[in-house]
Amino acid sequence: MKDWADDEYCLYVNGGEASDLWAVLADWTQGEDEEEWKKHIPRFARLIACWQPLEFIRVFRSDEWPAYGAGQEVTGEELTELLADPRSWAYAEEPTQWICVASGDRPISELEEGMCDGGP
Repeated sequence: MKDWADDEYCLYVNGGEASDLWAVLADWTQGEDEEEWKKHIPRFARLIACWQPLEFIRVFRSDEWPAYGAGQEVTGEELTELLADPRSWAYAEEPTQWICVASGDRPISELEEGMCDGGP
C-alpha cells in the first residue's frame, strides 16, 4: 500500500462517513472559516474526479438528508460541473440540497502510487 498524502487520508475518512462536501473542507482546515475552505476546493475536486472513475469514491446529491441513502449518484460531466461549482461545497444553515462523498465499490487498499497521474 502506498503512503497516503494527508489530503487523500482526509477524503478517504470522509468518504467512509458519507460526509457532505463542505465537511471535507471543514475537516481539512479544522475550522469554520468558509473563506479558508474555498482555497482547498481545487485539491479535493481533483482527488474526487480522479477517485470516482476508479470506484474508490462515490458522490451523491439529494433534496433529502442523507444524500447517500436518499439521493442519486453523480457521475461524468454532471460530476465535473458539480465539483467546479463553489455552491456545491458551501455550508448552508438550512440546506435544500445535500451533496456527499461516500466509499466506492473498490477497496481503497488497491490505491497505488500514480493512479491519478496516468498510472495503472
